[in-house]
Amino acid sequence: MDLGRRILEQKEVLYAETEDLYEDEVAQLESLPTAFKEGTWSQEDIEWIIEWKVGKAFEKPVLRYFRNNDDAVIRDNIERAVHESNIRTKVESLTSLSGVGVPVASAILLFINPDRFTVIDERAWRVLYETGYLTQELSDDPTVEEYLIYLGACWALSNEYDVSLRALDMALWAFDTEDTITSD
Repeated sequence: MDLGRRILEQKEVLYAETEDLYEDEVAQLESLPTAFKEGTWSQEDIEWIIEWKVGKAFEKPVLRYFRNNDDAVIRDNIERAVHESNIRTKVESLTSLSGVGVPVASAILLFINPDRFTVIDERAWRVLYETGYLTQELSDDPTVEEYLIYLGACWALSNEYDVSLRALDMALWAFDTEDTITSD
């Protein structure tokens, strides 16, 4: 299977058809960027993002760690991630919160600005690695540096195939491990 605009569009549709939280995700993508910009987001919004990213199997332990953060610290770090211009600083601000690793930080950034950020994920990384867009495998505990490399590759692909970052993200996630991938 070729990694090109046509297959990305097909995989995006597959994502929408198979992802259980797709409708909630679309609704959150419509409302949360404004809430972050205006400072009207809530801790419940952040917890929804965490649940969306980590899934049912891991949400309780991750949320337990996250809830150990002081509310003021959460607000300060999220606001810093919203308003800081440096991506590394944004990610580091988020990952300094208990329970937030780079993958969850990338998910929060997606909902802050879906036109600029995408979610690092082992499935999507594997597709980019197998097609030669990334030259190394993803570590077990993704780093800020890996996210920056991944984000750069996604920006390049988004431009190359003229698809939004969110469409690219959904398509990459929807690739089945049994798909044969080649770059065109």
